[in-house]
Amino acid sequence: MVLNLGFVSIQNPSQLYWLLLAIPLIIFYLIRPKPKEKEIPSLMFFMRATGRNKLLSFFRIFVRDFMMLVQLLIILALAATPSQPSSKVEHDIAAANTVIVLDGSASMQTIEDGDTRFELAIDAAKDSLSTHNTIIVASERAVLGAQDVNDRDATGYLNLLKPGDSGSRIGDSIILAGEILRGKEGRVVVISDFISTAGVEPELAMAVLRSRGLVVNAINVAEGDKRNVGFVDLLVEDDVTTAYVKNFNDEEATVTMRIAEQDKQLTISAKGVEPYVFQTLPGINELKIVDDDDFPVDNVVRTSAPERRTVKVLLISNKPSVFLQNALQASPSVELTITQPPVITKGDYDVYVVHDVDKAEVLAGTYEDLLDKAEDGKTVIVAAQDSTLDIDYKGLVPFYFMGLGENGFSAVDTPTRFTKNIEFGKLPTYFTTNLQQGVVPVVTAGNGSGIITAATVPGGGKLIWYGILEKGSDFKFSPYYPIFWHELLKFATDQKDIRGMNDRTGNTYLLDKTLDVSTPSGPQTTNRLSFDKAGLYRLPDRTIAVNLLSEKESDVNPRVDIGESAGEIELRPVRETRTMAWEVWLIAASFVILFVELLYVKLRGDV
Repeated sequence: MVLNLGFVSIQNPSQLYWLLLAIPLIIFYLIRPKPKEKEIPSLMFFMRATGRNKLLSFFRIFVRDFMMLVQLLIILALAATPSQPSSKVEHDIAAANTVIVLDGSASMQTIEDGDTRFELAIDAAKDSLSTHNTIIVASERAVLGAQDVNDRDATGYLNLLKPGDSGSRIGDSIILAGEILRGKEGRVVVISDFISTAGVEPELAMAVLRSRGLVVNAINVAEGDKRNVGFVDLLVEDDVTTAYVKNFNDEEATVTMRIAEQDKQLTISAKGVEPYVFQTLPGINELKIVDDDDFPVDNVVRTSAPERRTVKVLLISNKPSVFLQNALQASPSVELTITQPPVITKGDYDVYVVHDVDKAEVLAGTYEDLLDKAEDGKTVIVAAQDSTLDIDYKGLVPFYFMGLGENGFSAVDTPTRFTKNIEFGKLPTYFTTNLQQGVVPVVTAGNGSGIITAATVPGGGKLIWYGILEKGSDFKFSPYYPIFWHELLKFATDQKDIRGMNDRTGNTYLLDKTLDVSTPSGPQTTNRLSFDKAGLYRLPDRTIAVNLLSEKESDVNPRVDIGESAGEIELRPVRETRTMAWEVWLIAASFVILFVELLYVKLRGDV
């Protein structure tokens, strides 16, 4: 039975009898003998003369009453503890901790009445700070920027933030905020335009947090209908580049495309996508939509391509294959020369291809000379022929032939740029090999025999074995055949793959080793590049052009209305009525009063 006494509730009234302990103290003070007063004429005269006798008498009585009061308070406080007194108090469950989820994606750079959405979000975040703050920046990944800091430090961190150029996983960041507040009281404030490109949907994530009893406030910084025409995809190839442009508006739009100081008009239907095709230019180039709109981030794409160079190839053959000749000459950058042993054309070539030679026609020292070329940094490709087992290549093939195999199935053992998406097919006949250390098996068959292998020799040159016999194999008829030789020659001459020189934001690029890299955000020393900003990432051997290219992120008009606008929302206290037990406070008060009493007695000089 609970006894309600207004502000105080007694949970266990039966224990109130402990208060009776105060009675002996009162009785003790009442029956304690009082000192008798004697009149001493001289002293009496002195006290009357000063007029202080009554005052001192009153002070002594007060002191005695004060000590009794102190001791009475101690006894009452301890005696009331077993009765479990308590009271109801209002508690703000959202005031202790604030976790701010701040959208830092590309769409936050959309212009809203002269300010960007990100600038509006920063202002809203500062208005939402409390005594303990944690800030999560949501972009392609959730970044825990500041944890459990005061409002001053949180403001300093917010002042340093800049938006990225990648997509956004708002829902994933909201889930992370819930994990940070697990077992704690607090509030999650989500500040975003709620354009989510991947991950958990924001509405679902906030519903999950609210189901756990957390307070979640959503501040939407997107206002009004925005106009945008931007690049949503880019395909960069050796010869041509195709940029895809989307009109996100509800009416047809005509925009001006500019590249290399040349302008061209492009008309795009409402909500439509149009390709813009142009010749791939070497080096770094910029394609731009000249017309202004509310989202300038997707109005520019940059391309990176290797400088064009002519590859000089010497084909050494007594019976030149038409298929091989056509494949080598398919690329306009290849300058092909054919020579028939015993005469070997003199000159400086980048690649030497040995195929279908007559053993009797090859002069002594020819293979040794080719090996010297490889040691000087050139590439020598030896192609299989029927009489391969009878030829001593003098080290141009850095392994041993074991014999012949039949009906082998080719398999790519080591993926490379010249085997990507290539089907080599069935091999009716192939040479079995015993590969040595240092030889990379690119394509194998049977019991691991090297069909295509690569090895590097001292001096930086390459030795490549091409073990697909032309006779009986259908690979020469495949559309992949010229592509294979084109990419193989680029690999042989260390030309960078144009597909590896162009990427999009949000991706991660792993390097073979730690390098000094110049990025749009500043210099870095790393072996892992995160493409968070659009722009140029300059490595020692190449430059990677990174662009936004996200149709979802460029659609800057949210389709779902979530939360309240930054100017309308008010973060009100979330109050909860709780029972506050007095036991601990009463015991603590008893010890404090006891300490005061001892201190007083000490100062008075009784001890």
